[in-house]
Amino acid sequence: MNERPSGWYDDPDDDTQLRYWDGILWSDRTMPKLRPGLDHVGEARPVQHVEEPPRRDGEPRTYPAHWGPEQAGRRDEFHGPQFQGSQPGTAPFGNTAGQPSGLIRRILATFLDRLVVSLPVSLVVLPFLGDWMTQMQEYVDTFMSAASAGEQMPTIPADLMTPPLALAGALVAALFVYEVLMTHFAGGATVGKRALGITVVPAGTAQGAKERLPLGRAALRALMKWGPDALALVAIFSGVAGFLQALIILWALSNAKRQGLHDLAVKSEVRRTR
Repeated sequence: MNERPSGWYDDPDDDTQLRYWDGILWSDRTMPKLRPGLDHVGEARPVQHVEEPPRRDGEPRTYPAHWGPEQAGRRDEFHGPQFQGSQPGTAPFGNTAGQPSGLIRRILATFLDRLVVSLPVSLVVLPFLGDWMTQMQEYVDTFMSAASAGEQMPTIPADLMTPPLALAGALVAALFVYEVLMTHFAGGATVGKRALGITVVPAGTAQGAKERLPLGRAALRALMKWGPDALALVAIFSGVAGFLQALIILWALSNAKRQGLHDLAVKSEVRRTR
């Protein structure tokens, strides 16, 4: 018995169409003949080899044996995914300017601002603390002597606590003034923010627009930001001050625009500039 392989053959019931032979029986799958005058149906068409133009390096182009000329041409037309608006040498997704700033950048900017302000303030105030430093050294010597002799430790005099508190208060006041002036007059960027590539703008500001936070709102924002530092100078409020400071900053993690409580209060945003 001559068994034919599965494939499309002339329909024994209709000369104008083809019917699929599954190797055992005729199936219900039919299709019209594209060219009714075909002499052979079901045989593979031989592969044609077409000469392709040489490549730039002089080597002739070669394709797999099972590729015909149509497939070869289609392969040459494919150049991989293209990103709209991208330029050679640039990221396809653009830069991050105008995006909300992350929390790490803001914390680092605050740390830099503390250094920028504390160094000059300390240099100005320390010359006036000569007497206090002498008294503090005497107290430390007395304390160490009592400790080595096993005697009762002396209590620290109240007047020795006043100058450090005054210095800390001066630092907080300087940070407040510095924050207000830089936010309002310097385009929303303190030295630390500028170094980290971030700035404070009114909420809803269009990207690229030169808008600055009004002076009153800048002052309220700075007060909420540095207020916990001033509260920490009072011993009984130091724990509450630390909690408030963390809450104000970490609140930025709860919303898409990364606004802390001080930003929400004055309707401001911290955005990246690069």
